[in-house]
Amino acid sequence: LKPFLASSTLLVAQLLVTMERVARISQHVVAAAPEGSAALRPSATSSAMCSAEKSDDDVVICSALRTPIGKASRGNFKDTPPEELLVPLFKATLERTKIDPKLIEDIQIGNASQPGAGAISSRMGQFLAGVPFGAALTTVNRQCSSGLQSIANIAGAIRTGMIDVGIA
Repeated sequence: LKPFLASSTLLVAQLLVTMERVARISQHVVAAAPEGSAALRPSATSSAMCSAEKSDDDVVICSALRTPIGKASRGNFKDTPPEELLVPLFKATLERTKIDPKLIEDIQIGNASQPGAGAISSRMGQFLAGVPFGAALTTVNRQCSSGLQSIANIAGAIRTGMIDVGIA
């Protein structure tokens, strides 16, 4: 019983030192805040930020298209270059949205298992579809949900004001 008491006493002492340190650090944060403001305040979580109310800050998806899906390395598109799949996608997106291609600031393409992460072929598809050089292009190479990650990245860039128009 004595070794247990000694170790639990040590743990309590370490916990008290840790709590004292946390209290001291939190005072620094509060002391740095402007007079009359709450330095530490709760922040909304993603579920709290979702609502049915419309706002000028909402990110809007104007067109929802995707390339066809096939089995990797043995499906119907195994011999089809990625840019041949992307060109009609880009053209249809521009046609449906009626957006001036010069307004597009960022493009993110989700893919999986492409050599070089698919950046070169995606960029070629961009140019062949008539989207100008000024639009940045990034590829998201994940084994799952790369397209969804691309959408989240573009939506986040729009939401934070980094861009106004993007394609994912």
